[in-house]
Amino acid sequence: MSSRIATTLGAIALTLSLGALAAPAAVAAPAAPSPTPAVGSVAVCLNLPLGSASISFCI
Repeated sequence: MSSRIATTLGAIALTLSLGALAAPAAVAAPAAPSPTPAVGSVAVCLNLPLGSASISFCI
């Protein structure tokens, strides 16, 4: 019975370690700059964060 428990715990440890290696590292990126108000029009922007970069689409 103890070998069955050891095998189960080993499989769980292996799964968690592979998940930790495959997960991206957390990076403290600066906040996106606040949008500048437009004079006389309305702007709608969509920001797409891509890791260390950000792509903005404005209409």
